[in-house]
Amino acid sequence: MQSPDWPPAGALQPSPFPHPVLHVLHGLGRVLLFPVYWALDQLLGCWAPPARSSGLGWLSAGAGAAAVLLLLLLCLPLALLGLLLWLPLQAWRRPFCYQPPPWCWVPPAPWCPWAEPTRCFQFLSANLCLLPDGLARFSNLPHSQQRAQALSAVLLTGLRPSRYGAMDCSPQQAGASLGVLEASVPVGLDFVCLQEVFDLRAAHHLVRCLAPSMGPVLYDVGVLGLQPGPHLKLLGSGLLLASRFPLLRADFHPFPNGRREDALASKGLLSAQVQLGVLDGRRVAGFLHCTHLQAPSGEPPPSISTAASGAGHSPRRPSVHHTGPCKSSRVAGRHPRQIIPGVNPLLAEDGPVRYEQLTLLLDWAERFETESCQDGEVVAFSVLLGDLNFDNCSLGDALEQKHPLFSRFQDPCRLGMRQEQPWALGTLLSSPLLHHSQASSPEMLRRALEGEEGRRLYLAGAPTGSHSAEAWRGRRLDYILYRGGPGSPLSPEVERVTFSTALAGLTDHLAVGLRLRVLAPL
Repeated sequence: MQSPDWPPAGALQPSPFPHPVLHVLHGLGRVLLFPVYWALDQLLGCWAPPARSSGLGWLSAGAGAAAVLLLLLLCLPLALLGLLLWLPLQAWRRPFCYQPPPWCWVPPAPWCPWAEPTRCFQFLSANLCLLPDGLARFSNLPHSQQRAQALSAVLLTGLRPSRYGAMDCSPQQAGASLGVLEASVPVGLDFVCLQEVFDLRAAHHLVRCLAPSMGPVLYDVGVLGLQPGPHLKLLGSGLLLASRFPLLRADFHPFPNGRREDALASKGLLSAQVQLGVLDGRRVAGFLHCTHLQAPSGEPPPSISTAASGAGHSPRRPSVHHTGPCKSSRVAGRHPRQIIPGVNPLLAEDGPVRYEQLTLLLDWAERFETESCQDGEVVAFSVLLGDLNFDNCSLGDALEQKHPLFSRFQDPCRLGMRQEQPWALGTLLSSPLLHHSQASSPEMLRRALEGEEGRRLYLAGAPTGSHSAEAWRGRRLDYILYRGGPGSPLSPEVERVTFSTALAGLTDHLAVGLRLRVLAPL
Protein backbone atom coordinates (compact mmCIF):
# COMPACT_ATOMS: atom_id res chain seq x y z
CA MET A 1 0.00 0.00 0.00
CA GLN A 2 1.36 3.43 -0.95
CA SER A 3 2.20 5.70 2.00
CA PRO A 4 0.33 9.01 2.27
CA ASP A 5 2.34 12.10 1.30
CA TRP A 6 4.11 14.01 4.08
CA PRO A 7 3.25 16.74 4.60
CA PRO A 8 -0.10 16.21 2.89
CA ALA A 9 -1.26 18.64 0.25
CA GLY A 10 -3.26 21.52 1.70
CA ALA A 11 -6.97 20.70 1.81
CA LEU A 12 -8.09 24.04 3.27
CA GLN A 13 -8.21 27.31 1.35
CA PRO A 14 -6.99 30.50 3.08
CA SER A 15 -9.99 32.60 2.05
CA PRO A 16 -13.32 31.93 3.77
CA PHE A 17 -15.09 32.87 0.53
CA PRO A 18 -15.52 30.79 -2.63
CA HIS A 19 -14.51 33.70 -4.89
CA PRO A 20 -11.84 36.42 -4.47
CA VAL A 21 -14.32 39.19 -5.35
CA LEU A 22 -16.49 38.26 -2.36
CA HIS A 23 -13.40 38.36 -0.16
CA VAL A 24 -12.54 41.87 -1.35
CA LEU A 25 -16.09 43.13 -0.86
CA HIS A 26 -16.16 41.66 2.64
CA GLY A 27 -12.91 43.44 3.49
CA LEU A 28 -14.35 46.70 2.15
CA GLY A 29 -17.47 46.28 4.31
CA ARG A 30 -15.31 45.82 7.40
CA VAL A 31 -13.27 48.93 6.55
CA LEU A 32 -16.45 50.99 6.30
CA LEU A 33 -17.72 49.60 9.61
CA PHE A 34 -14.47 50.05 11.52
CA PRO A 35 -14.79 53.76 12.48
CA VAL A 36 -18.16 53.17 14.15
CA TYR A 37 -16.89 49.96 15.76
CA TRP A 38 -13.90 51.87 17.14
CA ALA A 39 -16.08 54.74 18.38
CA LEU A 40 -18.52 52.40 20.15
CA ASP A 41 -15.57 50.59 21.70
CA GLN A 42 -14.17 53.86 23.02
CA LEU A 43 -17.55 54.90 24.43
CA LEU A 44 -17.76 51.63 26.34
CA GLY A 45 -14.27 52.23 27.66
CA CYS A 46 -15.33 55.63 29.02
CA TRP A 47 -17.82 53.88 31.31
CA ALA A 48 -15.45 51.23 32.59
CA PRO A 49 -14.92 51.41 36.38
CA PRO A 50 -11.43 53.05 36.36
CA ALA A 51 -12.84 56.00 34.43
CA ARG A 52 -15.38 56.61 37.23
CA SER A 53 -12.89 56.41 40.10
CA SER A 54 -12.58 60.18 40.72
CA GLY A 55 -14.02 63.57 39.82
CA LEU A 56 -11.15 64.16 37.40
CA GLY A 57 -11.87 60.78 35.86
CA TRP A 58 -15.47 61.82 35.27
CA LEU A 59 -14.40 65.04 33.53
CA SER A 60 -11.86 63.27 31.35
CA ALA A 61 -14.32 60.52 30.48
CA GLY A 62 -17.04 63.05 29.66
CA ALA A 63 -14.80 65.05 27.32
CA GLY A 64 -13.58 61.91 25.61
CA ALA A 65 -17.10 60.56 25.25
CA ALA A 66 -18.31 63.79 23.64
CA ALA A 67 -15.54 63.71 21.03
CA VAL A 68 -16.09 60.04 20.28
CA LEU A 69 -19.87 60.55 20.05
CA LEU A 70 -19.32 63.26 17.44
CA LEU A 71 -17.09 60.90 15.42
CA LEU A 72 -19.73 58.21 15.73
CA LEU A 73 -22.44 60.47 14.29
CA LEU A 74 -20.20 61.58 11.41
CA CYS A 75 -19.35 57.99 10.47
CA LEU A 76 -22.87 56.56 10.62
CA PRO A 77 -23.58 56.95 6.85
CA LEU A 78 -20.41 55.02 6.01
CA ALA A 79 -21.29 52.37 8.57
CA LEU A 80 -24.77 51.94 7.10
CA LEU A 81 -23.24 51.35 3.67
CA GLY A 82 -20.74 48.92 5.16
CA LEU A 83 -23.50 47.04 7.00
CA LEU A 84 -25.55 46.67 3.82
CA LEU A 85 -22.47 45.22 2.15
CA TRP A 86 -21.29 43.05 5.06
CA LEU A 87 -24.59 41.42 6.08
CA PRO A 88 -25.52 39.58 2.85
CA LEU A 89 -21.93 38.37 2.34
CA GLN A 90 -22.14 36.28 5.52
CA ALA A 91 -24.30 33.77 3.62
CA TRP A 92 -21.27 32.83 1.48
CA ARG A 93 -18.66 32.96 4.21
CA ARG A 94 -17.06 29.78 5.58
CA PRO A 95 -17.16 30.01 9.40
CA PHE A 96 -13.38 30.31 9.85
CA CYS A 97 -10.24 31.72 8.25
CA TYR A 98 -7.22 29.53 7.57
CA GLN A 99 -3.67 30.80 7.70
CA PRO A 100 -1.43 28.26 5.96
CA PRO A 101 2.15 27.88 7.15
CA PRO A 102 4.85 29.75 5.18
CA TRP A 103 6.54 27.97 2.28
CA CYS A 104 9.66 27.41 4.40
CA TRP A 105 7.68 25.65 7.17
CA VAL A 106 9.00 22.23 8.16
CA PRO A 107 6.47 20.06 10.05
CA PRO A 108 7.57 17.57 12.69
CA ALA A 109 8.81 14.23 11.42
CA PRO A 110 5.83 11.95 10.76
CA TRP A 111 5.15 9.45 13.48
CA CYS A 112 5.73 5.87 12.36
CA PRO A 113 4.52 3.74 15.30
CA TRP A 114 6.20 0.55 14.04
CA ALA A 115 9.60 2.28 14.35
CA GLU A 116 8.73 4.59 17.26
CA PRO A 117 6.26 2.85 19.61
CA THR A 118 5.71 5.94 21.77
CA ARG A 119 5.14 9.57 20.83
CA CYS A 120 4.17 12.43 23.13
CA PHE A 121 1.98 15.39 22.15
CA GLN A 122 1.69 18.66 24.09
CA PHE A 123 -1.60 20.60 24.20
CA LEU A 124 -2.30 24.07 25.63
CA SER A 125 -5.61 25.81 26.32
CA ALA A 126 -5.89 29.44 27.46
CA ASN A 127 -8.61 32.08 27.75
CA LEU A 128 -6.94 35.37 26.75
CA CYS A 129 -9.81 37.86 27.29
CA LEU A 130 -8.87 39.69 24.07
CA LEU A 131 -12.20 41.47 23.80
CA PRO A 132 -12.65 44.85 22.15
CA ASP A 133 -10.78 47.18 24.46
CA GLY A 134 -13.87 48.90 25.89
CA LEU A 135 -15.36 45.57 26.96
CA ALA A 136 -12.05 44.21 28.24
CA ARG A 137 -11.77 47.15 30.65
CA PHE A 138 -14.75 45.81 32.58
CA SER A 139 -12.63 42.74 33.35
CA ASN A 140 -9.75 44.96 34.50
CA LEU A 141 -7.81 44.02 31.35
CA PRO A 142 -7.42 47.15 29.18
CA HIS A 143 -5.08 47.64 26.20
CA SER A 144 -6.06 44.55 24.21
CA GLN A 145 -3.59 45.27 21.38
CA GLN A 146 -0.60 45.62 23.70
CA ARG A 147 -1.67 42.52 25.60
CA ALA A 148 -1.92 40.58 22.33
CA GLN A 149 1.71 41.40 21.59
CA ALA A 150 2.83 40.38 25.07
CA LEU A 151 0.74 37.19 24.97
CA SER A 152 2.25 36.26 21.60
CA ALA A 153 5.75 36.61 23.02
CA VAL A 154 4.90 34.35 25.96
CA LEU A 155 3.27 31.71 23.75
CA LEU A 156 6.32 31.63 21.49
CA THR A 157 8.43 30.51 24.43
CA GLY A 158 6.39 27.29 24.46
CA LEU A 159 7.52 26.45 20.94
CA ARG A 160 11.08 25.72 21.98
CA PRO A 161 11.82 21.98 21.95
CA SER A 162 11.48 19.89 25.08
CA ARG A 163 14.66 18.86 26.86
CA TYR A 164 13.67 15.29 26.01
CA GLY A 165 13.63 16.14 22.32
CA ALA A 166 10.91 17.37 20.02
CA MET A 167 9.17 13.98 19.99
CA ASP A 168 10.47 11.95 22.92
CA CYS A 169 8.57 11.52 26.18
CA SER A 170 10.04 12.23 29.58
CA PRO A 171 11.09 9.22 31.63
CA GLN A 172 8.30 7.92 33.84
CA GLN A 173 8.88 8.19 37.57
CA ALA A 174 6.97 5.94 39.94
CA GLY A 175 4.79 7.88 42.38
CA ALA A 176 5.35 11.25 40.69
CA SER A 177 2.36 13.62 40.61
CA LEU A 178 0.71 14.08 37.21
CA GLY A 179 -0.10 17.73 37.92
CA VAL A 180 2.36 20.59 38.24
CA LEU A 181 2.13 24.36 38.76
CA GLU A 182 4.67 26.24 36.66
CA ALA A 183 5.52 29.87 35.92
CA SER A 184 6.29 29.14 32.26
CA VAL A 185 4.40 27.81 29.27
CA PRO A 186 4.95 24.07 28.71
CA VAL A 187 7.71 23.54 26.16
CA GLY A 188 7.34 21.64 22.92
CA LEU A 189 3.78 22.80 22.19
CA ASP A 190 2.08 20.87 19.40
CA PHE A 191 -1.45 22.27 19.63
CA VAL A 192 -2.69 25.57 21.04
CA CYS A 193 -6.39 26.37 21.58
CA LEU A 194 -7.21 29.94 22.61
CA GLN A 195 -10.53 31.39 23.73
CA GLU A 196 -11.90 34.96 23.82
CA VAL A 197 -9.79 36.17 20.91
CA PHE A 198 -12.74 38.32 19.86
CA ASP A 199 -10.80 41.39 18.72
CA LEU A 200 -9.75 40.86 15.09
CA ARG A 201 -6.69 43.10 15.29
CA ALA A 202 -5.45 41.08 18.25
CA ALA A 203 -6.26 37.85 16.40
CA HIS A 204 -4.21 38.93 13.38
CA HIS A 205 -1.25 39.72 15.61
CA LEU A 206 -1.41 36.27 17.19
CA VAL A 207 -1.66 34.65 13.76
CA ARG A 208 1.35 36.59 12.44
CA CYS A 209 3.41 35.36 15.40
CA LEU A 210 2.21 31.76 15.60
CA ALA A 211 1.97 30.71 11.94
CA PRO A 212 5.65 31.19 10.98
CA SER A 213 6.94 29.52 14.14
CA MET A 214 4.31 26.83 14.65
CA GLY A 215 2.31 26.04 11.53
CA PRO A 216 -1.30 26.29 10.27
CA VAL A 217 -3.77 28.46 12.23
CA LEU A 218 -7.58 28.64 12.25
CA TYR A 219 -8.92 32.03 13.39
CA ASP A 220 -11.80 34.50 12.97
CA VAL A 221 -14.08 31.57 13.74
CA GLY A 222 -17.83 32.03 13.85
CA VAL A 223 -21.10 32.43 11.98
CA LEU A 224 -21.90 36.14 11.82
CA GLY A 225 -24.77 38.35 10.68
CA LEU A 226 -28.45 37.48 10.84
CA GLN A 227 -29.02 33.92 12.03
CA PRO A 228 -32.21 31.89 12.59
CA GLY A 229 -34.14 33.00 15.61
CA PRO A 230 -33.67 35.70 14.41
CA HIS A 231 -30.38 36.62 16.08
CA LEU A 232 -27.80 39.19 15.05
CA LYS A 233 -24.31 37.86 15.66
CA LEU A 234 -21.81 40.70 15.90
CA LEU A 235 -18.88 38.82 17.45
CA GLY A 236 -17.31 35.54 16.43
CA SER A 237 -16.64 32.58 18.69
CA GLY A 238 -13.33 33.96 19.95
CA LEU A 239 -11.66 30.61 19.19
CA LEU A 240 -8.21 30.26 17.65
CA LEU A 241 -6.43 26.97 16.96
CA ALA A 242 -2.75 26.58 16.00
CA SER A 243 -1.05 23.28 15.14
CA ARG A 244 2.47 22.05 14.45
CA PHE A 245 1.00 19.22 12.39
CA PRO A 246 -0.79 19.54 9.02
CA LEU A 247 -4.53 20.20 9.12
CA LEU A 248 -6.66 17.91 6.97
CA ARG A 249 -10.18 19.13 7.67
CA ALA A 250 -12.03 21.63 9.86
CA ASP A 251 -15.60 22.59 10.68
CA PHE A 252 -17.50 24.85 13.06
CA HIS A 253 -20.97 24.62 14.59
CA PRO A 254 -22.52 27.57 16.52
CA PHE A 255 -24.56 27.10 19.66
CA PRO A 256 -28.18 28.16 19.05
CA ASN A 257 -29.01 28.98 22.69
CA GLY A 258 -26.66 31.72 23.88
CA ARG A 259 -28.18 34.07 26.47
CA ARG A 260 -27.62 37.75 27.38
CA GLU A 261 -24.31 39.04 26.02
CA ASP A 262 -23.46 35.59 24.66
CA ALA A 263 -26.43 35.90 22.28
CA LEU A 264 -24.39 38.50 20.34
CA ALA A 265 -21.40 36.15 20.00
CA SER A 266 -21.11 33.04 17.84
CA LYS A 267 -19.80 30.61 20.44
CA GLY A 268 -19.73 26.99 19.38
CA LEU A 269 -17.47 24.04 18.57
CA LEU A 270 -14.45 24.22 16.27
CA SER A 271 -13.31 20.76 15.16
CA ALA A 272 -10.14 19.91 13.25
CA GLN A 273 -8.46 16.76 11.98
CA VAL A 274 -4.66 16.65 11.91
CA GLN A 275 -2.30 14.15 10.33
CA LEU A 276 0.33 12.86 12.75
CA GLY A 277 2.09 10.21 10.72
CA VAL A 278 1.81 6.89 8.89
CA LEU A 279 1.27 3.29 10.05
CA ASP A 280 1.55 0.47 7.48
CA GLY A 281 0.61 2.82 4.68
CA ARG A 282 -2.41 4.13 6.59
CA ARG A 283 -2.82 7.66 7.83
CA VAL A 284 -2.38 8.29 11.57
CA ALA A 285 -4.71 11.14 12.55
CA GLY A 286 -5.80 13.06 15.63
CA PHE A 287 -8.90 15.12 16.38
CA LEU A 288 -9.07 18.46 18.16
CA HIS A 289 -12.30 20.04 19.41
CA CYS A 290 -12.18 23.60 20.78
CA THR A 291 -15.06 25.34 22.54
CA HIS A 292 -16.23 28.04 24.95
CA LEU A 293 -19.57 27.60 26.71
CA GLN A 294 -22.19 30.06 27.98
CA ALA A 295 -20.71 32.65 30.35
CA PRO A 296 -22.24 32.60 33.85
CA SER A 297 -24.42 35.39 35.18
CA GLY A 298 -22.56 37.05 38.00
CA GLU A 299 -23.33 39.45 40.74
CA PRO A 300 -22.32 43.06 40.03
CA PRO A 301 -18.53 43.13 39.73
CA PRO A 302 -16.72 44.53 42.75
CA SER A 303 -14.91 47.83 42.49
CA ILE A 304 -11.46 47.42 41.07
CA SER A 305 -10.08 50.61 42.50
CA THR A 306 -8.01 48.58 44.97
CA ALA A 307 -6.24 46.86 42.10
CA ALA A 308 -5.32 50.17 40.56
CA SER A 309 -3.55 51.19 43.74
CA GLY A 310 -0.80 48.64 43.04
CA ALA A 311 1.38 46.84 45.51
CA GLY A 312 1.35 49.61 48.09
CA HIS A 313 -2.04 48.58 49.46
CA SER A 314 -3.35 45.27 50.70
CA PRO A 315 -5.76 43.78 48.16
CA ARG A 316 -9.25 42.73 49.18
CA ARG A 317 -10.75 39.45 48.14
CA PRO A 318 -14.24 39.77 46.59
CA SER A 319 -17.01 37.76 48.19
CA VAL A 320 -18.59 35.06 46.06
CA HIS A 321 -21.08 32.70 47.70
CA HIS A 322 -21.94 30.05 45.17
CA THR A 323 -18.91 27.78 45.49
CA GLY A 324 -17.56 25.37 48.01
CA PRO A 325 -14.64 22.98 48.24
CA CYS A 326 -14.92 19.57 46.63
CA LYS A 327 -16.15 16.80 48.88
CA SER A 328 -14.75 13.32 49.17
CA SER A 329 -18.12 11.78 48.32
CA ARG A 330 -20.66 12.37 45.60
CA VAL A 331 -23.45 14.91 45.98
CA ALA A 332 -26.74 14.19 44.26
CA GLY A 333 -27.59 16.52 41.40
CA ARG A 334 -30.29 19.11 42.00
CA HIS A 335 -32.97 20.35 39.70
CA PRO A 336 -31.42 23.26 37.75
CA ARG A 337 -34.15 25.68 38.76
CA GLN A 338 -34.25 24.72 42.40
CA ILE A 339 -33.18 27.53 44.70
CA ILE A 340 -29.95 26.49 46.39
CA PRO A 341 -28.93 28.54 49.44
CA GLY A 342 -26.01 30.81 48.60
CA VAL A 343 -26.40 30.31 44.84
CA ASN A 344 -27.32 33.24 42.59
CA PRO A 345 -30.62 32.21 40.84
CA LEU A 346 -29.26 33.59 37.56
CA LEU A 347 -26.37 31.15 37.80
CA ALA A 348 -28.83 28.26 38.11
CA GLU A 349 -30.58 29.42 34.92
CA ASP A 350 -27.32 29.08 32.98
CA GLY A 351 -26.90 25.41 33.94
CA PRO A 352 -29.47 24.05 31.47
CA VAL A 353 -27.98 26.23 28.70
CA ARG A 354 -24.51 24.82 29.22
CA TYR A 355 -25.90 21.29 29.62
CA GLU A 356 -27.58 21.56 26.21
CA GLN A 357 -24.36 22.97 24.72
CA LEU A 358 -22.40 20.00 26.07
CA THR A 359 -24.93 17.64 24.48
CA LEU A 360 -24.67 19.45 21.14
CA LEU A 361 -20.88 19.58 21.07
CA LEU A 362 -20.61 15.88 21.95
CA ASP A 363 -22.87 15.01 19.03
CA TRP A 364 -21.05 17.39 16.66
CA ALA A 365 -17.63 16.03 17.67
CA GLU A 366 -18.63 12.43 17.10
CA ARG A 367 -20.24 13.22 13.76
CA PHE A 368 -17.15 15.14 12.62
CA GLU A 369 -14.89 12.23 13.53
CA THR A 370 -17.13 9.73 11.75
CA GLU A 371 -17.30 11.84 8.59
CA SER A 372 -13.55 12.57 8.57
CA CYS A 373 -12.16 9.06 9.03
CA GLN A 374 -11.10 7.21 5.90
CA ASP A 375 -11.06 3.45 5.56
CA GLY A 376 -8.12 2.03 7.45
CA GLU A 377 -7.25 5.33 9.13
CA VAL A 378 -5.71 5.01 12.59
CA VAL A 379 -6.83 7.50 15.26
CA ALA A 380 -4.26 8.40 17.92
CA PHE A 381 -6.45 10.65 20.08
CA SER A 382 -9.48 12.90 20.29
CA VAL A 383 -8.99 15.93 22.54
CA LEU A 384 -11.54 18.51 23.72
CA LEU A 385 -10.11 21.84 24.91
CA GLY A 386 -11.71 25.04 26.17
CA ASP A 387 -13.38 27.15 28.80
CA LEU A 388 -16.53 25.27 29.89
CA ASN A 389 -17.53 27.98 32.42
CA PHE A 390 -18.40 25.53 35.20
CA ASP A 391 -16.31 23.67 37.74
CA ASN A 392 -16.47 20.29 39.43
CA CYS A 393 -17.01 21.67 42.93
CA SER A 394 -19.76 24.31 42.94
CA LEU A 395 -23.29 23.40 44.03
CA GLY A 396 -24.70 25.61 41.29
CA ASP A 397 -22.91 23.56 38.61
CA ALA A 398 -24.33 20.19 39.69
CA LEU A 399 -26.25 19.73 36.42
CA GLU A 400 -23.20 20.13 34.18
CA GLN A 401 -21.00 18.05 36.48
CA LYS A 402 -23.03 14.90 35.77
CA HIS A 403 -23.19 15.30 31.97
CA PRO A 404 -22.46 12.14 29.92
CA LEU A 405 -19.52 14.00 28.36
CA PHE A 406 -17.42 12.89 31.32
CA SER A 407 -18.14 9.25 30.55
CA ARG A 408 -17.14 9.65 26.89
CA PHE A 409 -14.00 11.75 27.46
CA GLN A 410 -11.53 11.43 30.29
CA ASP A 411 -10.77 14.43 32.51
CA PRO A 412 -7.35 13.82 34.09
CA CYS A 413 -8.11 16.29 36.92
CA ARG A 414 -11.40 14.65 37.93
CA LEU A 415 -11.95 11.61 40.12
CA GLY A 416 -15.73 11.82 39.97
CA MET A 417 -18.60 14.26 40.43
CA ARG A 418 -17.36 16.87 42.94
CA GLN A 419 -14.18 14.87 43.45
CA GLU A 420 -10.93 16.35 42.17
CA GLN A 421 -7.37 15.13 42.04
CA PRO A 422 -5.41 16.48 45.03
CA TRP A 423 -3.12 18.39 42.66
CA ALA A 424 -5.93 19.95 40.55
CA LEU A 425 -6.10 23.75 40.69
CA GLY A 426 -8.64 26.44 39.87
CA THR A 427 -7.97 28.40 36.69
CA LEU A 428 -10.11 31.54 37.15
CA LEU A 429 -8.29 34.51 38.73
CA SER A 430 -9.81 37.31 40.79
CA SER A 431 -10.31 40.25 38.40
CA PRO A 432 -9.85 43.05 40.96
CA LEU A 433 -6.37 41.80 41.81
CA LEU A 434 -4.99 41.07 38.35
CA HIS A 435 -2.51 43.97 38.48
CA HIS A 436 -1.40 43.52 42.07
CA SER A 437 2.37 43.04 42.21
CA GLN A 438 2.17 39.34 43.04
CA ALA A 439 -0.70 38.53 40.68
CA SER A 440 1.00 40.15 37.67
CA SER A 441 4.32 38.29 38.08
CA PRO A 442 4.36 34.68 36.79
CA GLU A 443 6.89 33.49 39.36
CA MET A 444 5.38 35.37 42.30
CA LEU A 445 1.86 34.20 41.41
CA ARG A 446 3.10 30.62 41.15
CA ARG A 447 4.60 30.84 44.63
CA ALA A 448 1.42 32.43 46.02
CA LEU A 449 -0.83 29.72 44.56
CA GLU A 450 1.24 27.00 46.19
CA GLY A 451 -0.28 28.04 49.54
CA GLU A 452 -3.92 28.15 50.57
CA GLU A 453 -3.72 31.79 51.65
CA GLY A 454 -2.55 32.81 48.17
CA ARG A 455 -5.20 30.67 46.49
CA ARG A 456 -7.96 32.22 48.57
CA LEU A 457 -6.64 35.67 47.68
CA TYR A 458 -5.89 35.39 43.96
CA LEU A 459 -8.23 32.65 42.69
CA ALA A 460 -11.79 33.79 42.01
CA GLY A 461 -14.77 32.37 43.86
CA ALA A 462 -13.19 31.59 47.21
CA PRO A 463 -15.95 30.63 49.68
CA THR A 464 -16.83 33.04 52.47
CA GLY A 465 -17.88 32.31 56.02
CA SER A 466 -16.65 29.22 57.83
CA HIS A 467 -13.67 27.50 56.23
CA SER A 468 -13.81 23.84 55.37
CA ALA A 469 -11.21 21.45 56.67
CA GLU A 470 -10.24 20.82 53.04
CA ALA A 471 -7.85 23.23 51.33
CA TRP A 472 -9.37 25.68 48.86
CA ARG A 473 -8.23 24.86 45.32
CA GLY A 474 -10.20 27.41 43.25
CA ARG A 475 -12.67 27.07 40.36
CA ARG A 476 -11.36 24.98 37.46
CA LEU A 477 -13.21 26.30 34.41
CA ASP A 478 -10.60 25.42 31.77
CA TYR A 479 -10.49 21.79 30.64
CA ILE A 480 -8.49 19.49 28.40
CA LEU A 481 -10.28 16.14 28.01
CA TYR A 482 -9.11 13.21 25.90
CA ARG A 483 -10.00 9.76 24.63
CA GLY A 484 -8.64 7.20 22.18
CA GLY A 485 -10.13 6.29 18.84
CA PRO A 486 -12.77 3.50 18.78
CA GLY A 487 -11.05 0.26 17.82
CA SER A 488 -7.71 2.01 17.36
CA PRO A 489 -4.52 0.06 18.19
CA LEU A 490 -3.05 3.30 19.58
CA SER A 491 -3.65 4.12 23.24
CA PRO A 492 -3.30 7.63 24.76
CA GLU A 493 -2.42 8.14 28.42
CA VAL A 494 -1.64 11.22 30.51
CA GLU A 495 1.97 12.04 31.15
CA ARG A 496 1.54 15.48 32.73
CA VAL A 497 -1.04 18.20 33.43
CA THR A 498 0.31 21.74 33.78
CA PHE A 499 -1.29 24.76 35.39
CA SER A 500 0.69 27.75 34.13
CA THR A 501 0.95 31.29 35.55
CA ALA A 502 2.99 32.41 32.52
CA LEU A 503 0.18 34.75 31.38
CA ALA A 504 -0.06 36.55 34.75
CA GLY A 505 -1.19 40.17 34.39
CA LEU A 506 -2.25 39.58 30.77
CA THR A 507 -5.49 37.63 31.27
CA ASP A 508 -7.79 36.45 34.05
CA HIS A 509 -7.23 32.70 33.59
CA LEU A 510 -4.39 30.31 34.18
CA ALA A 511 -3.28 28.43 31.08
CA VAL A 512 -3.70 24.65 31.16
CA GLY A 513 -1.40 22.15 29.47
CA LEU A 514 -1.74 18.43 28.82
CA ARG A 515 1.04 16.14 27.67
CA LEU A 516 -0.34 12.93 26.17
CA ARG A 517 1.76 9.81 25.68
CA VAL A 518 0.38 7.71 22.80
CA LEU A 519 1.44 4.07 22.80
CA ALA A 520 1.50 1.62 19.91
CA PRO A 521 1.19 -2.13 20.50
CA LEU A 522 4.51 -3.93 20.49
